[in-house]
Amino acid sequence: MRNSQETTLLFLAVAVVLFFFSLTLLPAVELYCRFQRPAVFLLVLQIVLFGIRIHVPRMLTDRALVIATFVFIILGVIFNIVLLVTVRGKC
Repeated sequence: MRNSQETTLLFLAVAVVLFFFSLTLLPAVELYCRFQRPAVFLLVLQIVLFGIRIHVPRMLTDRALVIATFVFIILGVIFNIVLLVTVRGKC
């Protein structure tokens, strides 16, 4: 990437997409068992994205974009954890 703002926008876009995928995995209770594997996959992807985002330099980035990226990653992780905890008792 040319500059750090482009990198930050890329991370934000990936975080938002993964967040919405996580959000769509919260269906009716009878479908929880079917979505257990995708939830684990998304959780791993979001944790990897979080780890990469922490190690990318933030020298010239817009602070709001960095915060938005972290917010969407954390919300996606929370949705996946809620799904996996709920699945544990149902399947």
